[in-house]
Amino acid sequence: MIYAILMAGGMGTRLEVPCEKPLFKLCNKPLIKYVIDNLNESKLIDKIVIAVSPHTRETTKYLKSLNQDFEILDTSGDDYLTDLSSILDYFEEKSSEDTLLFINADLPFISTETIDCVLDYYSKSDKDALSTLVPVEIFKELGLNYSYEFEGNVPSGLNVLRSVNIIQDEDQLIIPKRELALNINTLLDSKVAEKLYSEYYI
Repeated sequence: MIYAILMAGGMGTRLEVPCEKPLFKLCNKPLIKYVIDNLNESKLIDKIVIAVSPHTRETTKYLKSLNQDFEILDTSGDDYLTDLSSILDYFEEKSSEDTLLFINADLPFISTETIDCVLDYYSKSDKDALSTLVPVEIFKELGLNYSYEFEGNVPSGLNVLRSVNIIQDEDQLIIPKRELALNINTLLDSKVAEKLYSEYYI
């Protein structure tokens, strides 16, 4: 089975808005709905699981109101790695052979095409894990800030793991696409995204 794990439990304090981050609206549509819609179009994903936490109770209510075929999974929301570990434990109890595609709820422009290309690349890799990265030049071109880079590349928030809670041998895939750099962490990010919206959704 290939599961898409949509991470929607973080506090999102850097965005500095009164609503929960997954519900922040870009061009009148919540960030998380863009991601759900693009995941639903994938030909490779079997099921979507959305990880929420006590920090995102309004998001949970919103998700339930959609009446769509996805699972909602409660996590602590303490930090990303703690939530990741608990999710891996949850899936490992079911099977150690499933593929888990992790994607953040603040990535509204990641296309179904890119999602499927990443999964296809992973299926041909001999490693258990895959991280995707974006060249720093993409961020500089867009005027976006980033918190971490390694050898000229920035983690994108789209990763693949096998459903076991162990350290996994990792492959890396560098994707020079702007859609992967547009994670909405700040109001500045949202302004840049608004300017590029028509390239992706009109």
